[in-house]
Amino acid sequence: MNISVVLCTYNRAESLRRTLCSLSAMRVPANFQWEVLVVDNNSSDHTRDVTEMAGGQLPCRYLFEGRQGKSFALNTAIPQARGEIVAFTDDDVTIDQDWLTALWRAVTQLDCAGVGGCIRPVWNCLKPPWYSDSEPYRIMAGVVVDYDLGNVSQKISKPPFGANMAFRKDVFKKHGVFRTDLGPTGRRLMRGEDTEFCQRILDSGENIVYVPDAIVYHPVDEKRLQKRYFQSWYYEYGHMIVRRDPPATETVRWFGVPRYMLRELAGAALAWATAFEPKKRFFHKLECCQRFGQIAELRRGYQPILNSRAEN
Repeated sequence: MNISVVLCTYNRAESLRRTLCSLSAMRVPANFQWEVLVVDNNSSDHTRDVTEMAGGQLPCRYLFEGRQGKSFALNTAIPQARGEIVAFTDDDVTIDQDWLTALWRAVTQLDCAGVGGCIRPVWNCLKPPWYSDSEPYRIMAGVVVDYDLGNVSQKISKPPFGANMAFRKDVFKKHGVFRTDLGPTGRRLMRGEDTEFCQRILDSGENIVYVPDAIVYHPVDEKRLQKRYFQSWYYEYGHMIVRRDPPATETVRWFGVPRYMLRELAGAALAWATAFEPKKRFFHKLECCQRFGQIAELRRGYQPILNSRAEN
């Protein structure tokens, strides 16, 4: 089999239906063999019914993972995948008709362990006046899934996102699977399981290539365009940073927290308190949220999982 597409989902049956519908419209070469693995991460809605109904239009298999957490669901799918290449996407995207063909061509023809495709945000609402995705406020764009490096295929140093990436299956034997202490868990907003995995590959010296014509469209959920959501997202991002890249043990600490981190928090708080322009003020507030998340994670003494191979 050529490609297995892994799609993890949790209580999003209707958006899953739309994503599966767009997958059913794929244009693939003659004799191209592929499958979709829908991993239900303990949903309580009609996810299974939607998946089974899609089976009439798609080469689709339903898997269930009761341990809550996207990384658990991803790791359940990998050994079940029959394809030479394992591709990943999300349960709320719309997919370009040539997506699979572009991924297949890139992974099989280029010197790389895997590829990351283009993710284009779809704005169905107005951008809030306090939001900006341009410098120096680029930090805000983290909440809006956007990965577009232009129109030229290239080796990348910036890890792609889990909504659009694919790897040779043997990569997981060499580099392990997704860390289960990272990634969304139920309603928790923590991310990072995808970028940590990709960074692990890049750090090993292997190549990941950006493929501009492998495109998915990611909707911008209006419900998430609230300041409170952004603040929670960046607080959780702070937790993720500490889990992914814990401070060196020899770092000078005050009350268990690296001194440099306290200085960074103080600087961000001062900038927030003295800023008057709305975008700038909110930008510095998000910096504070991230720093508080880092400090909270360190104070609770969390021990990151460092050997992902043990999880497979």
